[in-house]
Amino acid sequence: MKNYSVWKSILQNGFWLPLFFQDTALPAIAIPASVATLAPGDHVRVLAVIVALMSFVSMIVPPIAGAISDALTRRGIPRRIPIWVGAALDVSCLIMLSQVHTVGLFLTFVLLATMGANISLAAYQALIPDVVPKDAWGRASGIRSVAMLVGTILGFGVAAGTPPPTTFIGVSVAIGVGALLLLAEPERSTREPKEHAHISDWHDFTIVFIARAFLAFGLALLMTFVLYFFRDILHVGNPSVGTALVGVASLVGAIISSIYLGWLSDRVPRKIVVALCGVPMTLAAAGFAITPDPHWMYAYALLFGVGFGGIMSTGWALAIDSVPKLRDVARDLGIWGIAQNFPQVIAPLAGGAVLAAYGYSQAGYRVLFFTAAASFALGSVTVLAVGKKPLIPWWGAPMRIASGIVVGIYLRSAYRIRSWGALERKRGPSLVISNHQIEIDLMAIMAAFVLQGGWRTPILTASAKLMYEPGFLALRIPWLWRVLYNVNLGWLFEGLGLMPLENELQSRSVARWAWGAERRHGVLPLDQVFKPGAIALHGLSGMTSRDLFRARNFKRAQETYVRLSDLLPVHRKEAFDDMRAGVERDLARIEDALQRGATFYVTPEGEYPSDGAMLPFRGIWDRLAPHAQSVYLAAISYDPFVGGRLSQLYRIVRLRSKENVVAELQAARPVTTSALLSEWLVNLGTPFTEDEAVTAVEQRLRTLPEGLFVDPELQRNTRALVRQAVGNVRKYGRKHPQFPQTPDMVNFQARFFAETLQGLEQSHAALRVQHASVFNDPSPVGIVSGSGELPLN
Repeated sequence: MKNYSVWKSILQNGFWLPLFFQDTALPAIAIPASVATLAPGDHVRVLAVIVALMSFVSMIVPPIAGAISDALTRRGIPRRIPIWVGAALDVSCLIMLSQVHTVGLFLTFVLLATMGANISLAAYQALIPDVVPKDAWGRASGIRSVAMLVGTILGFGVAAGTPPPTTFIGVSVAIGVGALLLLAEPERSTREPKEHAHISDWHDFTIVFIARAFLAFGLALLMTFVLYFFRDILHVGNPSVGTALVGVASLVGAIISSIYLGWLSDRVPRKIVVALCGVPMTLAAAGFAITPDPHWMYAYALLFGVGFGGIMSTGWALAIDSVPKLRDVARDLGIWGIAQNFPQVIAPLAGGAVLAAYGYSQAGYRVLFFTAAASFALGSVTVLAVGKKPLIPWWGAPMRIASGIVVGIYLRSAYRIRSWGALERKRGPSLVISNHQIEIDLMAIMAAFVLQGGWRTPILTASAKLMYEPGFLALRIPWLWRVLYNVNLGWLFEGLGLMPLENELQSRSVARWAWGAERRHGVLPLDQVFKPGAIALHGLSGMTSRDLFRARNFKRAQETYVRLSDLLPVHRKEAFDDMRAGVERDLARIEDALQRGATFYVTPEGEYPSDGAMLPFRGIWDRLAPHAQSVYLAAISYDPFVGGRLSQLYRIVRLRSKENVVAELQAARPVTTSALLSEWLVNLGTPFTEDEAVTAVEQRLRTLPEGLFVDPELQRNTRALVRQAVGNVRKYGRKHPQFPQTPDMVNFQARFFAETLQGLEQSHAALRVQHASVFNDPSPVGIVSGSGELPLN
């Protein structure tokens, strides 16, 4: 910023002066005055149509012209070229406007001139982020606003003091000279040639867009009809001069505020400055409605200008801050310009309808001005949401609720789900830790969780990274695979509160490895990505990465798994580096969500155990646990041998000690009929009867240690449940259809129950140590008893 001079900024911002000279002189005075002459009996309606069409052109041209300007710039063509093309069209049409005498021709050349000005504007407004250091954007934006204000003052002065044809000629000369002045300052970019910096996100851009739309709507209501207000309500002798004087008063206030507020916005949050600027604008618009006196009008205009100057200087810098990627700055600022221009399409029509409904009376203008005041207030409030991105988007909230209801109903009809316990309502940043067994582990619990929590602090969960790649749903919904085989719905899952986390670290489908290589290098032959043996073994020789996502190869490519070591060395290293960076990025996002107050539900084991033994916790537990104010356990058990539907049981309990999380999770799991029967069967080498099985389970129930949670139905109806379980063991044998990765379901349940007992013992031991340390601690602490807290020393 030290090397960025004020003089350089003045040269770079000089073209704003003629652009706003035109933007003020034409719609505020020259065009209404011309329309009053060309259509004296229908001037309000004709003006509303012309202004609305001008705003429509100003809305659709900048995004298109901006995208073209960005593309040309990336090819080395300077932005001055499209600026001059637009200026040439603008100047020629302005000259023609001074000669026409029919409404049709007048409208045609007005719209063409508007198109030319917006082509120039789209390329020109990208110069500041192109050539100005980021820490000087606020100051440069302030200087820009001064140039705009001077141009606006000239627009009011020239248009009020000259007939419309002369105004059109004067504006054309100013545009031509301003465009040529761009030669005085060479166009150099401070960015690297391949700059793709992500400086914001679409949430902030959307908020700024909405806030700007509110402000622009109110401004359009005021600007479009103020001349007629002076003429028809205040009965000013020369309404053009009255409009100009009010405009100049507002611009004096704007000059007072714009430079300082632009400088200030480089040092304090810009959104605060923009929000505060809406306050005087709101008060001034309300003042117009309450006291429509010519003398008060100038005071209100001055107050309005103070806020307007700040909006002009800092609002634009805030828009640049909110552009998602600088490489597309002209396009995105063109999109942002829609927020400025679309309200100007509907505001004249809406304002004209209001005035017509009230017979063009003072009451109609009062409604108009109060509406403008409300728009300014809404813009100020809206902009405060910048930087407060919700953890799920607004459109995700209703979809999330609907999915929770639908999934919950489906799971409870397809499976038998029972639960005990609940999360506390006020819990702050929290973790919910669950053990992992099969695919539906999280589904039932999460379906219940999505109906809890708020929009800004929802209950989120991690999901496999493959869900965010093409083809995931095609495998889960086979009858729709031809529709979904090349569709990536990752955006939808994120909107529902599912956050990606890689859990296939060593082995993935051929399609996933190939898709990653294609993203890095484009379409590649598979023999340039994988070792020859790996491709030939699965009949994929001669194919490209794109071929794997064609309908005829899709299923085989998605279901064929190979290891990381099957990739060629270059791609293996790239895949490993991408995987490591991706895991870090995913964990950082989850960590940020937790710190912002979310509750995060995760299975730290990552993979499904095949033998009933809990797998070691991965790094996500160590990464997130320090940030959690509360940790809850979602302890899951299944009762696979009881009933016709698979039965899931889970408990929600609060973790007592983070150091003992594995043992507490094991101990909290419900004890089921299948677990007790399997414990007895695993060492039984002889045939047995149902009665023997019932007797064994009943005896085991009597010897279970205290502290276990036993399925209440098992305690109430032991004999019936054991008989069901014996029948299903004989039906399924050692392998259960709902646990495809488990070779021996009896051994699985027996080991699962053994670890539950082990976890209970470890939890008790840890609790005894904790109590012993409390009694041995000489510090003045206490214990809670039935009569209250008793001192221990």
